[in-house]
Amino acid sequence: MTESATPSTAAPVAATGGAGLRIAWFGHAEGRRADGLSTYSRETVAALRRRGAEVQFFGHHLDGDVSPAPGPVSLQALRLKTVTIERPGNAERIAAALDAFRPDVVHCSWSFSLLDGRIGRMAKQRGAATVATFHLPYAAPRSARGRMLRGLYRYHVRPLMAYDRCIALSRDQGELLRSAGYPADRVEVVHNGVDTETITPGPSALRQRLGARFLVAYLGRLDSEKRVPALIRSFLALGWPDDHVLVIAGGGGQERRVRQLAEGRSNLRVLGIVTEPRARLELLRAADIYVLPSTAEGLALSMLEAMAAGCAVIATEAGDDGEALGDAGLRIPVTPLEPHLRDALRLLRFDEGLRRSLGQRARRRVVEHYALSRNVERLERIYAELRGQAVRAA
Repeated sequence: MTESATPSTAAPVAATGGAGLRIAWFGHAEGRRADGLSTYSRETVAALRRRGAEVQFFGHHLDGDVSPAPGPVSLQALRLKTVTIERPGNAERIAAALDAFRPDVVHCSWSFSLLDGRIGRMAKQRGAATVATFHLPYAAPRSARGRMLRGLYRYHVRPLMAYDRCIALSRDQGELLRSAGYPADRVEVVHNGVDTETITPGPSALRQRLGARFLVAYLGRLDSEKRVPALIRSFLALGWPDDHVLVIAGGGGQERRVRQLAEGRSNLRVLGIVTEPRARLELLRAADIYVLPSTAEGLALSMLEAMAAGCAVIATEAGDDGEALGDAGLRIPVTPLEPHLRDALRLLRFDEGLRRSLGQRARRRVVEHYALSRNVERLERIYAELRGQAVRAA
């Protein structure tokens, strides 16, 4: 298992970057969703295209029509919670598109759908290298959530075998994949990354529009493992005045519950799904504090975006979030959430110097360790290595 933080062991990057590569990218569009999966597709595909790669994007109509690449292949599907079920005819349409495009690499942002393994096999039949980025969250192994997620990892390993490489978001996740049965020598650790040239600290008019003297933000999915209702209850329990505002941006299974909790409260604002990058940046720049109270994560892109924007961050130790945050924010236990979350909010509210210091440290840390440009270079090295192996085997 190799790690992106050890460049001395990696193959050299071609001078032309991704120029000449033809990549079929199976990922997640935006418009009706805005989460780490769609952000990963948007940012990585855009970076690969800037570096000269030709990318054919495959997405599902139910994600929305905001595609990270022109001329996408839009597929029909059903979604049951986190499971995407392809409609009849999709496999044939994918096969025809691969025949027409003739990619060097097929990259699947996992889980794309129940066709994940079949897509890898179709790619190999056409001589393409296969890469998957594994996005499933993970939690403390001794917790009930952790045991359930380990079972999911074992379930996914069989279709994952159709891929030459699996991108894990952290060393711990890579070890989980290995222990679930995926070959260790095919796991590559490439952390999530953000565009630190675009996402920067700066002014925002959002505070004035909301009438907020102090602003706490959450940006991400509204699903049970994110515990946004618990964040709302903690915020309200502090009894702060109405110009201290909690802003929730996102959608998901708990959106109705979140809106019910916010109903009639001027200091709780629920924005719904925010897909437009400038609007997301405006929110993060406006925030005094960004909070991520999850029970399970991989490595949250929304937290890295908040760090890049110079926010003071409070996050649980779920997944790789605590390690990524390091000493550049306040790390709190996954359980019990209270009183740790309220104490952290109270501390940062009344210590402006600490907020400023943490925001500056968070910005430096994400630039040094989680910049998108570095991660895309690592992906290109993996693609080049696999393509070279395929040429030698031909």
